[in-house]
Amino acid sequence: MRSVQEGDTVRVHFTCCADDGSEIATTGGEEPLELTIGEGKLIECFEKSVIGMTEGQEKKVRLQPHEAIGEKKSELISEVPLYQVPEQDEDLEVGSRIQVKDDHGNDVKAIVTDISDQTVTLDANHPLAGETLTFDIKLVEFA
Repeated sequence: MRSVQEGDTVRVHFTCCADDGSEIATTGGEEPLELTIGEGKLIECFEKSVIGMTEGQEKKVRLQPHEAIGEKKSELISEVPLYQVPEQDEDLEVGSRIQVKDDHGNDVKAIVTDISDQTVTLDANHPLAGETLTFDIKLVEFA
């Protein structure tokens, strides 16, 4: 029976959950995801987990933060004056996702993690940084 190797294009179904069991993403009820192993469209450890699988095989893979999105970086968390946040006139609240400019003028997406009378704490880490992720993967077929 043929098993997946680097460079193969395959179709997979998967469900990704956080450590608390909450579902982050799934292809359930949709078309399978098509990917070429080694192309880098998904996190590397996910693609490597598919290597060696055969059609119809299912696998559960648990990825630590450094294998998945990465650890949270403290340098991407900052406290800024409230007046510098463009959405200050709107209903800004903890959990709001906003777009701000970094020191080089690039657009950066951030999540509001704290608000005081004069400052806002913004976290520009990927929302899944620092998370352990569990994937349930099923190799549907070779493409």
